[in-house]
Amino acid sequence: MANCFFHGEREAVARCAVCGRSVCEECVKREGSCNFCSTECQTKAAAMTGRSDQVLAEKKKTNSTTMVRKLIYIFVLIAAIAAAYHFYANNKKAVDKKVNSSVTSLREGTSKVIKDTKKAIPTSSQMKRQKESLVK
Repeated sequence: MANCFFHGEREAVARCAVCGRSVCEECVKREGSCNFCSTECQTKAAAMTGRSDQVLAEKKKTNSTTMVRKLIYIFVLIAAIAAAYHFYANNKKAVDKKVNSSVTSLREGTSKVIKDTKKAIPTSSQMKRQKESLVK
């Protein structure tokens, strides 16, 4: 290990957890499992720990708020599904009639589009005549 930051002739026994300075046995300030070079670094570490605890508490609060919001969304979704089912159950004949008329209308519209598209696309013999007329 290196020499003490404050006493250059002494061998360091620890490194400061905040600033990383090497310190000798006389200079080291121990708190729990952490070593510090000064009271200032010890105070900084305590402040950082306090701030970390505060951030974690705020995150926990935010997570619970998000969970409540998700539960409300799920409840609203279930209510909407239940309302749709109730409406369908009470108006089954009218709904089925409307769905069937919509399907029939779509089929008729689709077949008309297919017929119009086939008319618009030239057949191979028509294309051949067009190419021959361009060559002449």
